[in-house]
Amino acid sequence: MQNVQYINPRQLKDMNNPDCIILDVRTDMEHAGQHLDCPHHHIPLDKLDVAAFVKEKNIGANQQIYILCRSGKRAEKAAEQFHTAGIPNVHVIEGGIIGCGECGVALAAQSSAPMSLERQVRIVAGFLVVTGSLLAFFFGHIFLALPLFVGCGLVFAGVTDKCGMALILAKAPWNKV
Repeated sequence: MQNVQYINPRQLKDMNNPDCIILDVRTDMEHAGQHLDCPHHHIPLDKLDVAAFVKEKNIGANQQIYILCRSGKRAEKAAEQFHTAGIPNVHVIEGGIIGCGECGVALAAQSSAPMSLERQVRIVAGFLVVTGSLLAFFFGHIFLALPLFVGCGLVFAGVTDKCGMALILAKAPWNKV
């Protein structure tokens, strides 16, 4: 990304600046599962209104803003939104929450948080493949369509980085935070 500045999570860990603003742009479910154990703001990227955030937090021209997501892509998009709005001192935390954990930044989690969507997708995909294979073995080859469909979905998700099953599972009642 063109105007994006980065900060290593180690620098964030060593930083002792109460005036800096840390913004987590992951989903509510991801944030509930694991988040920074220090003062920070949480607004999912799809709900981020930069102008409203800047006004609400009374952010000055020289105030530093640090943005993180899971691994960095959504944080880059959020940083671009801040730059477009004329806020220059925006930094993306390299590696996101994953990088923070690897560098020893203190993390916390809600005990009632649902399991990660990635894990749910693996469980459901595996279940569908096994079920389709068993049905095909015992009742006919037509049931091979189920594991074939799941396999095509996984390939599509890998190539496009968009997972239809994750989108469906995210709307499940047990994933409401």
